[in-house]
This record gives sequence, structure tokens and C-alpha cells, in this order.
Amino acid sequence: MQQELFFDKIKEHYTANLPFVVYRKPGESAVYSYLQLNDELQYTKDFTEGGFVFAPFNLSERVVLFSSEVSEKLQLETFNYNETDVINAYTVLTEEEHLAHVNLVAKGVEALTANSGFKKVVLSRKEVLKTEKKDPLLLFQRILHTYPNAFCYCWYHPKVGLWLGATPETLLKIYRNKLATMALAGTQKYVDTENVYWGDKEKMEQQIVTDTIVNALTPVLSNLEVSNVHTHKAGTLLHLKTDISGRLSNNHGLKEVIEALHPTPAVCGLPKEKAKAFIFNNENYRRTYYSGFLGELNNKTTVERNTNRRNVENSAYKATVVSSHLFVNLRSMEMVEDELHLFVGGGIVKDSDPEAEWQETVHKTNTMKQVLALKLPSRIK
Repeated sequence: MQQELFFDKIKEHYTANLPFVVYRKPGESAVYSYLQLNDELQYTKDFTEGGFVFAPFNLSERVVLFSSEVSEKLQLETFNYNETDVINAYTVLTEEEHLAHVNLVAKGVEALTANSGFKKVVLSRKEVLKTEKKDPLLLFQRILHTYPNAFCYCWYHPKVGLWLGATPETLLKIYRNKLATMALAGTQKYVDTENVYWGDKEKMEQQIVTDTIVNALTPVLSNLEVSNVHTHKAGTLLHLKTDISGRLSNNHGLKEVIEALHPTPAVCGLPKEKAKAFIFNNENYRRTYYSGFLGELNNKTTVERNTNRRNVENSAYKATVVSSHLFVNLRSMEMVEDELHLFVGGGIVKDSDPEAEWQETVHKTNTMKQVLALKLPSRIK
């Protein structure tokens, strides 16, 4: 499909207040879209359906589904970026907001220090930007251009809201019965090289994330494999990353795997329930879909069973392969009327420095702000 027609169809859908999602996977050229043909709010029951899911941080709330049965799916083979006008936006960070986050982190450090069984908690904040333009598809195209190695998306439902993001983190990928996921933690700015020094705090945080994911998956996977830790570049940021893979057991479905993984220590903490309770009681705002997950659910594709040209009879047969690819909803923003709500957080351990953690959230929001304007003021008054 031609690029202009592709985005025109999505814009018509949005103008008609109909649900849609448009997205591109990390490192790929194709862009996909689900256009739901009605405005009903549908939910997944047990993750056996096919389509696109959008899940909140708190899985006790319901997971929105764009079902493949009531959606038109579009594909753009390659996205070519045409320079667009910058979106004039601004944010004024107040000293009150600064102190609120520093105090929140300090409270987290105090709780972690007082309880030896409490290892980590991920604490976040929301930053509100005023904007003059409200074109989500323009924003999405800038996101595509800026973050070629992230999962880039624009998601809309008239009964829920409009979200955009560029997340570097996979929750899980399943092809046939093989599952792949990752442990991602630690953050520093990218400056010319990926060969950087990581401190003990970042290494400890990464090990906590890796160990927790491996322990959670051990009951539901076989042939578990864990890679060495390596540096991963996501936009202008660097993270520590470990690749984890295994095979699904016949006794466990996707629902059990998702419940074992989500929320990961990278967005919640350890132990999971203790960290969630601290977040719910102390962050003083609802994350809603920030640090939830989203992506393709039970996507069906047709593949050749045998590509050996000498076996013409067998090569005529085709098989349907089911795959799922879900991403953690990080580096995300919600568009609300003339505002953009940016969500950002960081992993806190007992040795964390509250002021340094504040600065890390500023670096992360600056990364997201690249899609808005070449220079975007962000100041404290």
C-alpha cells in the first residue's frame, strides 16, 4: 500500500472516532495497522483471542483487545520520512514537582533499607506538556523516524484515550512454542560509544531483574537459556540487557506466562507484590497504561512446510503459524486535549541517590521530547 493512502485511511478512521492502532516493530521497515470497524470496547478473556492487546499496569483491571475478527489490518512495506513541522510544546517543571519526586524516592530508599526482604521498587512520575498542535499521526511519524530500534506505536480508542510511545523493552515474543524475553535495567546517556562503564548499582539492579524473570519462568518453560549481560542502545539512552529464551510447556498457556512475567522488576520491583503495594500507596497518581504492555496477540501467518525445491510435492503444503509479540509500555505519552502527558520512572534500590534519580527521569523525558521539537524548554521555576 502507498504511504499516503495508508495514513489517509488511518486519519479517516480517527476522524470518525473509531479505534485503531498503528505500529512498527524494532529494526523492521514495515508498518502495520489494526482498524477496528466499530467503537465497541472489547477485552481479552484469557489471551487465547487473536488481535492487538493494550494492557494496564495493574492486571486486575481489564485488557483492551482489538480483535482481528472485527478489524481491518493494513500494511505499509516501508516508511519513508518526510520532514514535517516541529510541534511547538513546552513544559515548566516546578520546584514542587522536583521535591515531590525526590521525596518519593527517599521514601522508597527508607522502606528498602528498613526491610531486608524488599529489594527494589520502580517509582515514576507524570510530566504535563502544553502543545499547540494535536496531530497524533504527525507525532507518530516523527517517532518512527527518531526511534528505528524501538517498538513505535500510536493507539486510540474513543472510550479510553490516545497513547503514543517508543519502547525498547520486549515483554515476550512467542513463535510456535518458543518464547523469548529480556531483562532490561540500568540507564545512562549515549555519548558516541556503547563501550561504557556500569557501576555496582546498575549491575545489581540488572541482576535482580534477570534472576526474578528466570525464577518466574522456570515453572512454565523448558530448555531455559540466559545470555551474558550486554549494553543495549535505545534512542539516546543505554541500558543493560540480558536475553532469556525457552520452550512453552504443554501444561501452561500464554495467560500463565504473562501473569508470571508482568509486571517485571524493570517496571515494578521485587518482591512483586510488596513493590506494587508501595507504588499504589505512594506514587499519588494512577499509571493506567504506562508500564503495562501492548502488541500482537496470537497473530496467524502462513508458511511453507518444506522449501526444498527437490521435494515439489511437500513444498505445496502450507502451515499456519501462531505468534505473539508483546512490549512493555515504556517511553510513552498520552494525548489529552491540548496536553501531552509524559510518563517516566526509574528503578530504586537501597543505595539509590534521590537527586540522581530525579536527573535520570529528566534525561528520559528529554529523550521522548525529541519527537516534539528540536529545542524544547524544560525548566524549574
